[in-house]
Amino acid sequence: MNWPETRLTIDGELVAAEGGATYANIDPSTGQEIGVAADASPADIERALVAARRAFDESGWADDVALRVRGLRQLDAALRDHMTEMTEITMAEVGAPQAACDVAHLGEPLKFLPYYADLAESFEWTTPLGIADTVGGPAERWTEREPIGVVAAITPWNVPTQINLAKTAPALAAGCSVVLKPAPQTPWSALALGRLVTEHTDIPPGVFNVISAADPTIGALLTEDPRVDMISFTGSTATGKTIMRAAAEHVTKVFLELGGKSAMILLDDLDDVSGPAMTAAFGTALVCGQGCALSTRILIPRSRYDETVTAIGELFGSITPGPPTVEGTTMGPLIDLRQRDRVEGYVQSALDEGARIVCGGARPEGLDGGAFYLPTLLADVTPEMRVAREEIFGPVLVAIPYDDDDDAVRIANDSIYGLSGHVFGADDERALAVARRIRTGTMSVNGGVWYSADVPFGGYRQSGIGREMGVAGFEEYLETKALARPASGD
Repeated sequence: MNWPETRLTIDGELVAAEGGATYANIDPSTGQEIGVAADASPADIERALVAARRAFDESGWADDVALRVRGLRQLDAALRDHMTEMTEITMAEVGAPQAACDVAHLGEPLKFLPYYADLAESFEWTTPLGIADTVGGPAERWTEREPIGVVAAITPWNVPTQINLAKTAPALAAGCSVVLKPAPQTPWSALALGRLVTEHTDIPPGVFNVISAADPTIGALLTEDPRVDMISFTGSTATGKTIMRAAAEHVTKVFLELGGKSAMILLDDLDDVSGPAMTAAFGTALVCGQGCALSTRILIPRSRYDETVTAIGELFGSITPGPPTVEGTTMGPLIDLRQRDRVEGYVQSALDEGARIVCGGARPEGLDGGAFYLPTLLADVTPEMRVAREEIFGPVLVAIPYDDDDDAVRIANDSIYGLSGHVFGADDERALAVARRIRTGTMSVNGGVWYSADVPFGGYRQSGIGREMGVAGFEEYLETKALARPASGD
């Protein structure tokens, strides 16, 4: 196969955008063009929506569980056969090092397709409710679960294949048709999935469509169209609010996975801070801090603040960013220069408000042209500072002192977000008790890892609506229909 794929997937075919339009795909580690991707027009969106609507309404896909399971397993096999190409794409357009591809970008997401194929096979699509004596006489009642319809999946650039699969695998397993619209910065990851579906599966034409475009606002055409039955979006809270407003016009269902400003609480009985330090460093390095669920607020007992900040800073500052193709690189670049400038602006705002830099706080030397930034730990941060309240989405941690457990919980919950978090302490039960008081969708206690295909992911408050992954993520794409008929006399 000739990779990367640059064409759209519409109605079971790999096609150029209208007029052959393309746009440049940029390598964030060099700032240079590495190729092009199809630049879809509103007419291309229209073609994809027509195909998706027809495929759902007329192809039989929605009713054929066996076909859906076969298609998912075929896609899984094709994806595994082309891991080398998918890794090369991810390293090129995301700037992700090999280690990050092996875990967050591709390794763990490989589990999604077989998980949802198995779930579709075992799922109770019909649930008997028994016979009841109703106002119309004895009636047999039951519920049936049905696919919601046409899904517009709009995905970000930070871990593109992971999120593309987290949305499309359950949607396809449920019997929906999909129009996948990736972020402009990472088109190839999504276009590759379209090619694999088209060339290696029995998934009917129109069920899976992929649209790439340079203009991020073209996704609004999907969110405003009455032919779309559900919008599944991952991205910023600000964009999520815009999508909610658009969806309200037709009361379109939305799933939103939005921002986060998660807290890592270190309890005062913790003797060794190497565990939480490693957790913070590893998570940041994996995606250059561009992860919505990363714990970027480190809450430290005031009595042990200075020693803990020093210990975390020593480890965090040892991470050296570099090009993903260089062996041993543990952290790549930010997604583009605009994002790097954004991160620099946040660090400067912290300094202006009285914070100090423990490590980082600058661009690394010798990496001109790329969107690199050193892992940065900011100390003397107060909960009121901008860097303690807003999502930076870069390799920046803020260290905030607290007085006691109640104070730590108060600071952690004092946020518009509620996505994830960590608690570390010597006493497991005490750590668990604190974790239960934090209003977030996921929590790790003493390093326990919740991330898995079968675990629902999502947040409280302005971190989103609904859950992705797990059974809960599957059921987001289903409707519930209640049926009844007169009970037989037998």
